[in-house]
Formats: sequence, structure tokens, C-alpha cells
Amino acid sequence: MKAFIENAELDDDKFFFGDQNLQHNVHNVHHVHPLDLSQAVDAGQEAIDAAKRVIDSALEQCKDNPAILGGAEFIDAYKIISSNPALKFKYRAEIKKRKPPGVPMADIDAMATTQTGEGDRQDSTAAELIELVTNAGELHYDPQADKSFVSVDIDVVIHTMQIGSKPFIDWLSYEYYSSTKTDGGFGKSASESAIKQASFALSGIAKHDGDRGRVFLRVADYNGCHYLFIGDEQRQVIEVSPTGWRVLKVAPVKFWAPGSMQALPIPHPNGDLSRLWDFINIPERDRPLVLAWILEALRAETPKPILALNGTQGSAKSSTQDKIRQLTDNNSVNLRAAPKSIEDVFVGAGCNWLVSFENLSHLTPAMQDALCTLATGGGFAARTLHTNSEETIIEVKRPVIINSIPNVMTAQDLTDRAISIELPKIAYREESEINAEWEKFKPSIFGGLLDLFVKTLGLMPKVKLINPPRMADFTRLGEAMMQAQGHPAGTFDTLYKANRAESIGRALESSPVAVAVREMVDAHNGSSTLVFTGTMKALLEKLDTHKQESHAWPKSPRGLGDVLRRQQPALSSLGIDVEISKPGRQGVIVEIRKREHGELCEGSFKDFSAERKKQDDSAAFYDAEVF
Repeated sequence: MKAFIENAELDDDKFFFGDQNLQHNVHNVHHVHPLDLSQAVDAGQEAIDAAKRVIDSALEQCKDNPAILGGAEFIDAYKIISSNPALKFKYRAEIKKRKPPGVPMADIDAMATTQTGEGDRQDSTAAELIELVTNAGELHYDPQADKSFVSVDIDVVIHTMQIGSKPFIDWLSYEYYSSTKTDGGFGKSASESAIKQASFALSGIAKHDGDRGRVFLRVADYNGCHYLFIGDEQRQVIEVSPTGWRVLKVAPVKFWAPGSMQALPIPHPNGDLSRLWDFINIPERDRPLVLAWILEALRAETPKPILALNGTQGSAKSSTQDKIRQLTDNNSVNLRAAPKSIEDVFVGAGCNWLVSFENLSHLTPAMQDALCTLATGGGFAARTLHTNSEETIIEVKRPVIINSIPNVMTAQDLTDRAISIELPKIAYREESEINAEWEKFKPSIFGGLLDLFVKTLGLMPKVKLINPPRMADFTRLGEAMMQAQGHPAGTFDTLYKANRAESIGRALESSPVAVAVREMVDAHNGSSTLVFTGTMKALLEKLDTHKQESHAWPKSPRGLGDVLRRQQPALSSLGIDVEISKPGRQGVIVEIRKREHGELCEGSFKDFSAERKKQDDSAAFYDAEVF
């Protein structure tokens, strides 16, 4: 047996057991004596006494050096002790009691089983599993997602599963049981460690020897068409093109289904989309925005605005969000609680097409940045678990929907990528009654949605945008959608810009400095567009007359400058230009000007309410509001 390797640095959270790369780097263990397992069994009591000394010594050191519990000497000693059942249970209890929390007892047990031949059987089982998978299906590797898959024929239907996922493990466990079943008896079960061992090998085989290409999650854009994976047992796919839609038994692209994915409804031809509004509580003036967002969620490659539903208790926020997701990316848990970390956001996005969070009360700046990244496309990188030098990268672009009572979006980048909808309070109806009707009409609603998608795709090449906003792809789709419904050009653009203006206005309300600047501009009289010019200190003094009681009010000219720089884009979009000079002899000079028109709507920022009312009253946009 090899002696321990001395003088190695190893943190607790970097040490692990099982099917990963086991590290035996331990320092200060020179007094632990190597054991020769080949002679230990025959040595009787002497070998057992030596093994007890090794274990006792290791338990004294494991708190500071957890790697000692994975060392060859300790494992050999534990194997010898395990030959005596009474000693095994005694020492196992002691090891479990004194080991560090990050060292699983199951892994220590697993490493100590090789003496009895269990390790050989595990290797043999893993080899059988590998052979079973390679004979039953085709291996694939998606280089963009860095994931390995296998496609297998299950009841004459091709299922593509990510290797190592729950559906894959369930299938493989059953196949192994079935293949080892004897007449009148039971089959064998593969251990968790054997399945993991086989999965690691299969992932490598797929990466180096399997077919290479994209394997999609729910939605794919391919060869001028859009494909939507229904996710039912028949693995059917909907193909949508500018000329029509159809349900396919076999698609030209591959899709995989995570364990939590649920099936979309089977759409009815010539459906009735108008019934959608009987089940989701969206104000009629905002319905085109939500409808365009749903259609955008059916496209794979384009940036997507974030849909934020706000409203008081009793406004059916969660019910509305749940039903929207049932039409786009149905899941066993359609509404997720607020994520605890940025990593949670991206891990969830890695196995869900639509990212859905409910009942948010606050979004940190880092979390808002993460949602921005999801909307327009980007990635998250972190150290791969149990390694020092490897990175795990999750790169995604996803539709995002959230709901909250207050407005939780305060970052300019996020509000600029969002559609914010205020839901009115509604009269209560029994949920069981609503859901029964929803299930009845859902296939027809879904068919009507696909009909509108077809018409929208047909008109998109003809749409011309003038001064498009940041989410230009979404605006083009929305314009085509509105024109497909008979509205004049520019209708959706005006509606979307007004909504963005309101969202930015609400975000600005969370900044007392921005509110004070807007009030100062409001109070400005005269024909000159120049509202203020002077030092940052002078501006701080002038804004004091518009100051609101807030702990966030800047205490110095420098603090005021930091706030103004963050709010510059939002103020500019509302028709207020803030120019800040570099420091000079007189200090930092600030110039504030008022433009007649802001970027986001016709008229100044004071006319937002009038602009919205004009839209509400326009017969070209809406009829009377009903729900």
C-alpha cells in the first residue's frame, strides 16, 4: 500500500468521495503506519489491533485534516475492522460521530467494500450498464450546452434524455432490472454508485464518439421554422412557419425533457384565442403586450423582455402567471419561490425554458443584473464542485416572468428590458370552477395562439421600425402581431414605449434624487430649455427644496454625482438631459436641460398619464374593459 502524501493543502469544501476524483493529500500524518491488506486477513488479532490504532489516530486528526478519511491506510484499516461485525458497528458509529460534516459516511462505506469483492461487482455492473445504453440508443453531445444525451426507442417512440438526469436514471434502472430478470424471479438492481460510474463514462463517450449537434429544450428555431416540443409521451412537436402550423410525430431537431417538464396542450385547429382573457387577469389596454410576450417566448434565439406582473392581494397574479406558463413551458412547479442566489437562477434556467418566480418582495442589484442577462443572453460561471481549476459555465437566453405586490425592479437596465403590468383586483371565483373551464378551453386557446403566431411570422418581413427601442426584435414581432389583427403601423410601438416610460417612472420613484430633479424640472418656467447649470454643490443645495425624507438622500456633492450618473439614462428617456463635467477648478459642473419630447412617448414626461388615457379611450386600441 502507498503511504499518505505529505504536505498537501486541502480545504474542507474541496474534499469529496464517491465517483469524483478522490484526493489523498494529507499532511502531518507521519505516525500513521501503512497496512498491507494482502497479509492483514491472515494476521488475525495483530492486524485488527493495528487497524484499530490507524483508525483511532485518524479520528484524532480528521477534524483538521478530513482527507485522512479517504487515505489508503485508513480505508484498508476500516476494511479489516469490517470483517468483524461487532467491531464494524462500534467503529462505524464512532467514525460517523467524529467525522467532519462534509464527509459523507456512505462514501467511506463505499470505499471499504472492495475487500469483499463488492467493488469488482460495482465495476462489472457499471460495464453492463454502459453496454446496455450503447446497445439500446445513440449518444449525442451538445457542444454549446456542454451536455451529453442518449436517444432510445421506448415503445416505438424516440426519447432523448440527458445522461445523469432523473429520467435517464429511472429508465436505466428499469432496463437493467428487466435485462437481468429471470423466469419466475426478480431482476437485479444497479447501485447508485454503479449508475454514477456508468454515467460519467457515457458522458465522455458521447463527447468524443457521439453525434455532435444542438439538443433543444422546449423551443427551437431551425431552417426558417419554429419548433415547440409538446413533451407528451408520444414526444410530438409543433412546427410553425409563416404558412401554417402542424403537429409532427418526428421533428428535424432533437429535444430533451427534464424530469419536471409537463406536456403542453394538443392544439385545436381554428382555435379561439379570445377565450384566453376569461382566465388571465390582464387589463385590456395591456393585452397586446402580454400576447406579444407569449409569442416571443415561442422563439428560441431572440432577446426577450421580462414580464413583470404587479398587483395587490386578490388580483390573480399567481393564477395568471401559472396559466401563461401552461401555454409556453408547462412544468410540475410552474411558480417558483424567490431564488436564494445567482447560481440558483442560472441552474434553474439550465433545465427550464421559462424562468418563473412569484411573490417577490425585493430584488438585489446582483439579482436584477442576472435577470437582465437571462433576457438578452449570457452566462454564469463558477468553480466546478470539488475542483480547484475547473469552471462550470451555464449559458442561456430565457423568457422570464415574475410577480410581486410592489414594484421590485429598480435598476435601469432591468426596467429598460421589462414589460410591467398592473393587475386590477377582481371578484373571487372558485378556483376549481375556473380550472375546470380552463382545461376545457385550453386546447382551443392554444390553437388560436398558434394561428396568430403564423400570421405574425408572415408579416414580420414587411415591418419597418423607426427609432426602435432596445428590444427591437420584440418590437418588430409586436408590430407584426398588431398589424395581423388589423391595427395600423406604429400601434404596438407606441403602446410599448408608453409602458416602458411608466416602468421607468415607477423605478425613478424609488430614487428621491430623481424625484427631486423631476419636480425641479416641472417647476421650471420660461422658454429656455436650460433648467440648471452650476456646481454639484449648488445643485445639492437647490434640490434641498424638493428633498423628501429618505435615508437614501446623498450627504455630499460626490454622493449626489454618483446617484445622478446612475439615473442619467432613465431621466434622459423621460426628456431630462443631465450633463456632468469632469472635475475642474470650480469643481464638477452640472447642466440640466428639459427636452420637449422624451424617447419613450409622445409629449413630455408630464404627459405620460394623458398619453395612457388617450390610448385607453381610443377605439383603435381597445373596446370596453371586461374580465
